[in-house]
Amino acid sequence: MLTTVGLVSWAREQATQLEADMTFRQTEYGYGWWWWEATSPAARPRIQARAYAALAFLDRFAGVDSQWAVGGRAAFEKNEHEHSMETGARELGEVLRAWADQVEAGIVPIRQVDAQGARAVASSDLMEQVRGLREAKGIHPAAPIVLAGGALEVGLRSATEELDLPRPPKPSISAYAGCLRAAGLLSVQDMKNVEQMGGLRNAAAHGDLEQLDRERTEFMERQVTRFLRRLADIMASRQPASESGHPVYPV
Repeated sequence: MLTTVGLVSWAREQATQLEADMTFRQTEYGYGWWWWEATSPAARPRIQARAYAALAFLDRFAGVDSQWAVGGRAAFEKNEHEHSMETGARELGEVLRAWADQVEAGIVPIRQVDAQGARAVASSDLMEQVRGLREAKGIHPAAPIVLAGGALEVGLRSATEELDLPRPPKPSISAYAGCLRAAGLLSVQDMKNVEQMGGLRNAAAHGDLEQLDRERTEFMERQVTRFLRRLADIMASRQPASESGHPVYPV
């Protein structure tokens, strides 16, 4: 089960990530115009992808009409236009961190906390963001690829938590997939597909931009979408017949 503690932990980790790979800039003499800037061209798409993932997270778990989701999107978009995209990402991180504090204090409820719901976030909300990034002009292919990789990791992690499998020592796409493989849920071909998708995500996340183009972005979106659908079918088959309406078959 994806717990409140897990969601709060993810939100804080993501808020910290939204502050990474940036350098503070300001106009000469130290006053007036200021902004945050990516430390390198390769870092910018990573920051964008993190921001879109955070926005989708707030939409789902705080509520699309909540002050957190609305305020987070407004902070990101306002700073993106007035200062820089990176500045907007940092402001969004502050909103995410404040949401986590309020949830932990019991002041704000979480809209949806079950692992099955988290897989729905990955297959719908995040992948919709991936499509939007892929089709948008001026967005480097690395951004949708990183976000698609994030959706894949959320789906795999949520499946392991839903089945209460032992957590891997070091969380990663490969590690979560390995847990599901050990439990007999994923095939050898599934693992090959996961490794291929994970490799593309790593190339994008580590700035190997020469390997990335529109064709690879479309491939990543297509493969992750297919895999998340397959994962949903696998998880549905694990439910008792009384819950899913279908008999349970061994994997």
